[in-house]
Amino acid sequence: MTACLLAIVLLLSFIMPFASAESISSAEKLSDKLSMTSGLYTYRLLDDGTAEITGYDAKDGMDATLVIPAELDGVKVSAIGASSFGANIYVMELTISEGISRLGDFAFQRCSNLTDVALPASLQDIGLNPFEGCEALSEITLAVSEDTGKHPYLSISNDGVLFSRADHRLVYYPMLNDKTKYDIPQGTRIIGASAFYECDNLKELTIPDTVTAIGKRAFYQCASLKSITLPPEISTIGADAFSGCRELKKLVFPENVTSIGQNAFRDCTGLQELVLPEKITDIGEAAFNNCSGMTSIHIPQGVTTIGKNTFSGCKELEEISLPEGLTLIGSGAFYGCEKLTKMELPETVGYIGSNAFDSCYLLEEISIPDQCGYIGSYAFNRCWALKSITLPSYVYTLSSYTFSGCQSLTEVILPEELEEIEEYAFMACGALKHIEIPDPVETIGDHAFEHCVELSSVVLPEDLETIGPNTFNDCPKLTDLPDLSDMIEE
Repeated sequence: MTACLLAIVLLLSFIMPFASAESISSAEKLSDKLSMTSGLYTYRLLDDGTAEITGYDAKDGMDATLVIPAELDGVKVSAIGASSFGANIYVMELTISEGISRLGDFAFQRCSNLTDVALPASLQDIGLNPFEGCEALSEITLAVSEDTGKHPYLSISNDGVLFSRADHRLVYYPMLNDKTKYDIPQGTRIIGASAFYECDNLKELTIPDTVTAIGKRAFYQCASLKSITLPPEISTIGADAFSGCRELKKLVFPENVTSIGQNAFRDCTGLQELVLPEKITDIGEAAFNNCSGMTSIHIPQGVTTIGKNTFSGCKELEEISLPEGLTLIGSGAFYGCEKLTKMELPETVGYIGSNAFDSCYLLEEISIPDQCGYIGSYAFNRCWALKSITLPSYVYTLSSYTFSGCQSLTEVILPEELEEIEEYAFMACGALKHIEIPDPVETIGDHAFEHCVELSSVVLPEDLETIGPNTFNDCPKLTDLPDLSDMIEE
């Protein structure tokens, strides 16, 4: 089979010089898709006729020493593809043969028993931390050039930190390094993705002013990291960059930071003080999810959206200021912010996502701007302290569970143009005594007012068409409802 595929590719390479640009493009795409097997290796042919290894069929009982060959089926191997050897639990010693020039992103990710690696002098391009999660890796050896006595493209420090010369990037910091403090060398420009992945011993880190970028997962689960100063030229914090840094207590962002990636500070449970720069415009989803020690935060003027779960689980958050110009509050944005008592939403907010303020138990007051046209399901579910609410004019459907469990809610003003109340919308609002449902409403969902035990007065719309059989279930004080049997929709 392999021989046949090789023959096809050779034929294509013969025809291509005489083919049209369109047929050349098609041939290149066909060549790129061909996947071949040689022993335990899977590879594909690149446009230059060399091979890129795309997979390895690791098996129990295989030799713990792995030498990745320079050729497969007579074809020169030039590259090792992304994640191609990921989660190989059998290999302990790895040698990459001379001639291979590219090592893909996370190529040996989570090879948990890998202890020794030898990299060839031919290796020019090294991707995002190829050794992420290699918890036993204790030594990386670089082959050197005969002319210079150094590796042409990579360098490694005495404490095992691997750097790429080409882009001045810190690629890999050993998980086994027992130092508690590390000073990144001057001249480093990039802290690469997953560079300090799960380095539990690291407590203090100094980053030089030459660093301009911090990659995704750069300090992921550095559980002991307490202190870090970000350099002034940083403009972007990558996704998951500091996720799980539970001991990090204070962080001051440089003024040039404009973007914080999703999950960037997720589970930084010790983070108490946070100052965001005024230039910031983008805060990713769940960026501060479960920062349970944070008590206050000011969102700068340039931010227009609070994404999904951004501050979810910030149990100690008592004060937050939102900017004028904010248009969207995403699903679960403030879910479980148990100590929030008051929220002032800017007049520009037009969208409140599902579960946005769910389980904000102490929230007593919130003003929803009149231009808001959408409030998602469970948006204020279990806001136990919420006493009154006025819904904006442009809400036409009250979503399911929107105010369920708001046990202190006594006053509700529904918009005049409301058309539908979905199921469970006010379930278990135990203090609610009166509700006036506007005339355009044609449907009231099942269980919408179930367990509203103090409800004694309801004004129903004239044009009501359908109502659930349990809409007013367990409302013992509601005794004067008209006969609704012809409207009940099972």
